[in-house]
Amino acid sequence: MIYHSETGHTHVLAELLAEGAQGVKGIEVKLVSADEVDYVEAARADGYAVGSPDYFNYVAGSIKTFFDRILYDERFKGKPYVGFSSHAGGGDVLTCIDSLARTCGLRRVGPGIATPGRPDDDDAVKARQLGQALAEAAKEISAPKAGPRR
Repeated sequence: MIYHSETGHTHVLAELLAEGAQGVKGIEVKLVSADEVDYVEAARADGYAVGSPDYFNYVAGSIKTFFDRILYDERFKGKPYVGFSSHAGGGDVLTCIDSLARTCGLRRVGPGIATPGRPDDDDAVKARQLGQALAEAAKEISAPKAGPRR
């Protein structure tokens, strides 16, 4: 989970997504502020949840920096991702996250989640489901591939 959060709402969403992902056996989840990403470690991940508050219909600068840093890094290509966001009413930062992620070669698992402010109970259910879907997609990436039959 790579995210930026000023008021804590996006952080709460990251925690909810993590709860859903941790329900999938064999999945390890790390929550990382976008300002503190270790790109070597991030490249080892099998999937990404990327979250940002909505800043004038765009992502936080630290999230844009994350995408800038992985753009030409082949280790990230083809891996699953989901987007998540909090906003103060309106805004469409998920479209920005999707556009940036696709440009970087990531594969969207499903529609992201955007909440107006702090996530409510319905948002929590959706976020956990999204985290689970991401974890299941990531697990497929990390599953050992069958070799040729002899």
